[in-house]
Amino acid sequence: MERRTIEEKKKILIGYIQKHPGCTSMDIKRNTKIKVERAYKSLKDAYGEAGVPLSKHLTKRSKEEQKNDVISFIKNNPNVTTSQIRDILMVNVPRVFGTILVAYKEANVEYPQREITSGVRDPKVIKRCLAYEKRIVSILKELGEVKPKVRTSKGIVDCLFKYDDRNFVVEIKDFRGRNNITKSQIKQLIEYMRDLNIKEGLIICPKHSFPKRKNSRNLFIGDSKINIISEEDLWGRSINQILR
Repeated sequence: MERRTIEEKKKILIGYIQKHPGCTSMDIKRNTKIKVERAYKSLKDAYGEAGVPLSKHLTKRSKEEQKNDVISFIKNNPNVTTSQIRDILMVNVPRVFGTILVAYKEANVEYPQREITSGVRDPKVIKRCLAYEKRIVSILKELGEVKPKVRTSKGIVDCLFKYDDRNFVVEIKDFRGRNNITKSQIKQLIEYMRDLNIKEGLIICPKHSFPKRKNSRNLFIGDSKINIISEEDLWGRSINQILR
C-alpha cells in the first residue's frame, strides 16, 4: 500500500475528529490506522487544527482509564517516552504510575535503554558526550549540509545531513565501556526516518560500540537503509565513498 504523506494523514485525522468529537488517540488509530503522533505533536494539537474543543472525557478520565490508555499505548509503541505519553494521551505518568518504569512493567514491555544526558549522569560524561556530538557535527559540515537538533513527533534527531542529493537522519552515540549499538537504537532511528520520510540513516559511534554481530553495520529495513560508522570513517573521505 502506498505510504500516506503527512498532509494526507492530517486531513484524515481532522475529518475523523470532526465526526467523532471526544475520540481518543486509541480510537483514532483503531479506526483510521493512523497514529496521531505521526502527524501532530499531541492530540491537543490535532483537536485544535480540527477546530474541536477537547471533551471532558479526555480531560477528566479516571485514573484507571488513564492507566489502561497508557498500557495499550506502550504495547503499540514500545519505545515511547514520558513526554510523548503526556503529549499524545494527556496523561501525567508520574501521577498515575509513579514512574515510567512501572508503566512499562504493567504493560509487560521491556523498558528500552536510553542515553541519558541529564540528571543522574556524571557531569564529566555529559560534557564528553556533548563534545563528541559537536565534533561529529563539525566533520559532517565539512562534507555537506547539516541541520542539528530537528524535532519530530518521536523525539529530537541529533541532526539531518545532506550530501549532494542524498538525505540522512543522523544519530550520534558516544557509547563507552560495554555499551554497544542495539536494536533499540536502530528502531528509534527508523521511527525518526519514517516520521521525516527519509530513506537513509546514519548512526555514528566509537568503533568499539559497533553491534556485536558481524555484517550488521549495513542494514536494510524495507526500503530504508541504515549505516553504522565511526568518526574515523569520516575523516578525509566523502560520504559516497563510505556508503557506496
